[in-house]
Amino acid sequence: MKQSCTFATSWFAGLLAFSMMSFGCAGPAGKTGAGDGGAGGGGGGANSGGTTSSATSSGGVTSSGGSSNTGGSGGSGGTTTSGGSSGPDASISSGGSSGAGGASGGSGGTSNSGTSGGTTSSGGTSSGGTTSGGGTSDTGGNTGSGGATDAGPPPVSYMLPPPDRCHDQDFIPYDYNAKTGCLDGDTTTACGGKCQVINACSESTTSKPHADVTFMCPRNLLFSPEMEQAVADDGLTGFHYAVVGHDVDKGGIDGQADSACCQCYQLVFSLPENVAQVGGNGAAAIPIPPPLVVQSFNTSAGGGRNFDVFMGAGGFGAFNACDPNASMTSASGKYLYTQFPPEGEPGAGGVNAATQLAACKGTDNLVSTESLSSTTCQAEVATSCGKFKSSSTTMTNESITSCTQSNQPDSYYHMNWKIYAKRVECPTHLIEVTGCKLAAQGLDPVNPAVMTPGQAAADSSFKSGYTITTMQDCCMPTCAWQNNVKGQNVPVVGDYNSFYSCDQNGVAVTAPPDAGS
Repeated sequence: MKQSCTFATSWFAGLLAFSMMSFGCAGPAGKTGAGDGGAGGGGGGANSGGTTSSATSSGGVTSSGGSSNTGGSGGSGGTTTSGGSSGPDASISSGGSSGAGGASGGSGGTSNSGTSGGTTSSGGTSSGGTTSGGGTSDTGGNTGSGGATDAGPPPVSYMLPPPDRCHDQDFIPYDYNAKTGCLDGDTTTACGGKCQVINACSESTTSKPHADVTFMCPRNLLFSPEMEQAVADDGLTGFHYAVVGHDVDKGGIDGQADSACCQCYQLVFSLPENVAQVGGNGAAAIPIPPPLVVQSFNTSAGGGRNFDVFMGAGGFGAFNACDPNASMTSASGKYLYTQFPPEGEPGAGGVNAATQLAACKGTDNLVSTESLSSTTCQAEVATSCGKFKSSSTTMTNESITSCTQSNQPDSYYHMNWKIYAKRVECPTHLIEVTGCKLAAQGLDPVNPAVMTPGQAAADSSFKSGYTITTMQDCCMPTCAWQNNVKGQNVPVVGDYNSFYSCDQNGVAVTAPPDAGS
């Protein structure tokens, strides 16, 4: 099979400059490309794997979430879409974020979260309620016990059956002697005659007329409600969960593993690209974002020393199954959205406040906490991120939140960063969101005592010299094909042997309830 390749370089300018060059070719195994790239860097596609430029966009930024009235409670945030797929010469994507909180009810009366309230008559008052007219009563007045409260929004549900075996394999064969298996187009055989699956980015409905078109799942976006709920359920306060494109770093943090698919890593941020350094001199001009715990969902992502974080409007690479209005088109002719933010596309990192939005830079053409926090900057962020539209209101809102949250000054993930990295045992609830559950490998768990670059530098198990970039191309990911996971001797739990893929409405394709665990 003919292979296609892309070539790109990336660099950080500044005192601590470094350069990274990657060259990827996707072959029959279905490798996919890296995400974003910064200003001028490609990435995120399938096949030959675009690389990202370290001088441009990367991570996402988070907003503080919704606002609440006195006593109100916040929501859990937005949800995510994600992309990227693999198959023969396929591609993948990643990214997205969720809001930190929703709006809440006021004090007085019954409130959504924690307000006392309730009105009282006959002279009594309630704790937070209003008193009716002084409320005199013959008996001296009774004091109300306060309004009814509720503990806030219910927990987000993310538990699903395993990925569907009819949608996580390159091809399901048919045994003509035993009359078992899948016969293409024959609805009486296994999988209803749908023996293949289409990666929305790189495969044609003409070549696979009976196959379903699949995409990356929005639930995997950075800051999605599912991801935020999972990190809370795992008790890892101060972290965020995400998925990343990552090539196996054999001999490095991946040891002797044959595949990086579904492996997990603790990432501690160190230094942003030069546009967010103090005078470009190697000191960060913005706060260091909270650390991430990530799971690898894609390959051909800029090399083994790079992590391509999946977030809303994180940037196309070599492929696009997100935006039907972009110059880059999908081979399937299908897209996850009906409208998508055009800023920074293609190949320039998507909606990156530091590089794409002029109002977010200071007079010296650099970004800082002050410039990113300005009313004009955040108005531009809201306008750009608000351009998502899709068939699903939930998916649209998740994507908007992910894009917005990843462009906030206090958690600015949507740019390229230098990081410390360590491969760790996958947290229980992270892998329940993604669908790819690795069996225990005897690795260290996530270490809550390592949150800052100073702490990472002091711990020899964390390695420096790694980077992050950003992406979202909406393609079915490489690691959604079980042959790239279980087929590469990666230990899995039961039928949870690949990432979930999603339909065009952002709904995960799962096994029937009676198909096993």
